[in-house]
Amino acid sequence: MRAGWVVVAVLAAVSVEADAQTGLLPSLFPEGVPGYDTAPGVTVRSRLHPNLTAAGLRFRALQIFPTLDIATGYDSNVLGNAAAGRRGSWQLTTAPGIAASTDWSRNQIGAAASLQAVEYFGLPDQGQVNGSAAAGGRLDIGRDQLTIAAAHTSQHENGGGVNTIATTQPIAFQVDNLRAAYAVNRGRWKLIPALDVSGWRYGDATINGLPTSQAYRDRLVTTGSLTVRYELAPLRNILLVTRAIGQRYPHIPAGQPTSNSQGYQLLAGLDYDDNAVWRWRLLLGGEARLFSAPVFRPRNTVIAEAEVTWFPTPLTTMRFTLSRGTEDAAQEGVSGLIYTTAVLGIDHELRRDLLLAGHAGFQQASYFGGGRQTGYTVGVGMTWTLNRYARVSLTYDQTGLRGGQSAAQPLATDNNRGVSLLTFRLGL
Repeated sequence: MRAGWVVVAVLAAVSVEADAQTGLLPSLFPEGVPGYDTAPGVTVRSRLHPNLTAAGLRFRALQIFPTLDIATGYDSNVLGNAAAGRRGSWQLTTAPGIAASTDWSRNQIGAAASLQAVEYFGLPDQGQVNGSAAAGGRLDIGRDQLTIAAAHTSQHENGGGVNTIATTQPIAFQVDNLRAAYAVNRGRWKLIPALDVSGWRYGDATINGLPTSQAYRDRLVTTGSLTVRYELAPLRNILLVTRAIGQRYPHIPAGQPTSNSQGYQLLAGLDYDDNAVWRWRLLLGGEARLFSAPVFRPRNTVIAEAEVTWFPTPLTTMRFTLSRGTEDAAQEGVSGLIYTTAVLGIDHELRRDLLLAGHAGFQQASYFGGGRQTGYTVGVGMTWTLNRYARVSLTYDQTGLRGGQSAAQPLATDNNRGVSLLTFRLGL
């Protein structure tokens, strides 16, 4: 775990070995907990400077890292509406968090929890409180490893994004997740069977001023996977990933076809690291998705997961990620969609205490029932580390959405949104 500062970091990429669920799920839970970690390698952003890294607190073998983020700034389109209905507001975000982990040479136990309160001064009814908690452990059994983890998160979905409902109030939702994996190491071979179970529950949307139930989106997703890794040479591996994904929707309204489905995925590719300038991972394959309702025809989809990291200089990192897969649709009566996303990020260490960053991303949702949405994100940022206990960040992010219609109902209208934030982070 990156000491102190990584408490509620958004996962930058889906872990091939430990995360069988694609889409939104990996971004909801804190890393630094066994079972929710990724292994993106050392970058300009993630590498440690001991004199600028919080030491944390210690209780016997347990290292504890409390943090507090306070951010203020301006959101030009809080509701995510088209230009005619755009409403901006100054905002204040307060986000305390705590993470703890053992520093044993073998085995590990970790936990993390966070809260986030967002207040909009000009639109007080848009305020929200989010929170997450996760705990996990890793047991080393000879050369093998058993990992078990569990997490709960309570979040809000805002309108104006790809595959969202055109709501005028944030939609509360909760996710409970349980996962287990067992890594078997046999020389050049590594086999990782895993099980992941997630329960999703949604509150009401507000459409035309009226509460509208989103219970039809409640679902239980069970994913079984097997990853096979063969080491061609140190840091150079062949990968084969198989997944079986079952989805059950318990609250489909009477008269509507059920969205229950069973999916099967097969991906193969390479994980290559020259330990100097390049690291890349590429998985390419397909998914067959079968629906319980005869009205929804089976879907065969080309899917992919890729990540390329380039170090043009010791002070600069460029990372490109790409994913293509099937997702669940937010709209009632739509069986799903193909979701494609590409992100390019650049980090540059201007000084040891001053980091510059930029990113650009593209998202596209192609709905099984017809219709398409595209979105983009661009942003820049600067982080100044004052000392090992405090840092300040200045960021600006611009997003946009262009959409058509699904087979069931209009999607969120076209919009643009800019968010500028000044964030102070304190950590022990």
